[in-house]
Amino acid sequence: VKIFRCVYITFQSKDDWTECEDILRCNPNWYNSGPRYDCVLFNQDEPGLACARLRSLIRCKLPPGRIVDLAIVQAMRKNSWRPRTTWDGCLVFDEQKDFSFLLMDYVIRGALLVPVCPGPPSRPHSRLHFFVDVVDGDMFLRALNATTHVCY
Repeated sequence: VKIFRCVYITFQSKDDWTECEDILRCNPNWYNSGPRYDCVLFNQDEPGLACARLRSLIRCKLPPGRIVDLAIVQAMRKNSWRPRTTWDGCLVFDEQKDFSFLLMDYVIRGALLVPVCPGPPSRPHSRLHFFVDVVDGDMFLRALNATTHVCY
């Protein structure tokens, strides 16, 4: 078992079909300025966007010589809360407290989720995050396709 703090993810852009690369970090002390745990989009059985925050990156070598790359993640679940000023395609995710394993084969690309500050009055110390879909054309198209589905 080997632990990593960085992973390079290669994906095909839905914008222009070129090959793109994201560098994702998972570091408890990023340049002595505090933790940095990036978020990812990943494939799942249900339609829509699936997001999670990376907490650890692990490579396991199995007995027959097979290598399996895993991530320990905190899932982000879609939330029905909306800000007073809302917009088309507004996606809000709630960071879960529990941890789970995710095969790195299911990771699509990195994602930008921004904390809701301040949180709603009912949850002043919330773990709510806005999904930022204007990072690039690929992310915009992925989010646009996801908002046509019902939030679960």
